[in-house]
Amino acid sequence: MPGKLKMEEIAALTGYSISTVSRVLSGKSYSSDKAREAIVHCARELGVLDELASGRLLINGIAVFAPGRTFNARGDIFYLEVTRGIAQALKPHNVWLNYCGLEEQRADIKLFLEKANHKDINAIIIIGCDDDTLFNVAATLNKPCVLINTYDREMRLDAVSPDHRAIGFYALRYVFGQGHRRVLSITTLRRETLYERLNGIKEAYRSCHVPFDPQQDLLVTEGFSASEAEQTLETWLAARPREYWPEVIFPGCSDMTSGVLRVLARHNLRVPEDISLITTDFMWNLENGLATPVNGIAVPCRDLGIEAVHLLQQRLNRPQAPVFNLLLQGQMRDFGSVMSATRHAARVALDA
Repeated sequence: MPGKLKMEEIAALTGYSISTVSRVLSGKSYSSDKAREAIVHCARELGVLDELASGRLLINGIAVFAPGRTFNARGDIFYLEVTRGIAQALKPHNVWLNYCGLEEQRADIKLFLEKANHKDINAIIIIGCDDDTLFNVAATLNKPCVLINTYDREMRLDAVSPDHRAIGFYALRYVFGQGHRRVLSITTLRRETLYERLNGIKEAYRSCHVPFDPQQDLLVTEGFSASEAEQTLETWLAARPREYWPEVIFPGCSDMTSGVLRVLARHNLRVPEDISLITTDFMWNLENGLATPVNGIAVPCRDLGIEAVHLLQQRLNRPQAPVFNLLLQGQMRDFGSVMSATRHAARVALDA
């Protein structure tokens, strides 16, 4: 009965029928923008939105922007997994999803505005883009917008990302805890998020009182491909005496790890008997992306999409709430590819 009274009150205050009020508050899409705006505003003033079940989502349509490769047949499966999380979170709701590719650094602002200003779009999700101009425009649209795996330096837009710094820190602290000291991290630095991971790596060196030498401990590539990691590592090893080769290699993803494994095989280095490996990727890739699974920190890609939808919901229900920056933690997966330094040393002594 209290719920019915509230709907009757909203109907009386807005001039719309109880059935229209019920449709809007149930998240149904077949109501006019004018009706929806008036009813949601009234419901917010009466505190009704605070009482709604958390499963309600008062959105007709969401425009999802991501790097174009996300939507290619052989594209970015990391971001594809994020979009699956968005779709999963919206499955119980009557919400239209529209996908659009944008460049990471120099987004097509005209295309963005065309898609974002569509009459059926009430909210925006931007994945993996680092264009501040894009964020400036998004902040002026008067529509809730959530960023995934990126940051708004002006702190106007809600965001959800993996805790890249914590992932880098945990991976290195884990291998230092196994007694290793010569660790080679292989990464690309084409995005700000990857600099955050590198900062976490450096923090682990400081925390464990291990000197960090970028010439010896860091290998930077242009991209994430297996072939590039393979070629770059082979060149790096060829330039150094074998006694300076690492005890542990930390490639930035499963694809890079594939290239590393090919190099190790050519040099007859066994994992983990001769050298340890640890990586980071989303769960499916860690378990299925390599012929031999490798220890890794699983990034919660699908959860990024799910939590982005919840942040949109929070913003709709509490438009004046502080801006969120939600960081999701990874999960360590042990597949036996990291051996303690003591066992490494014992193996070397036996082989000698």
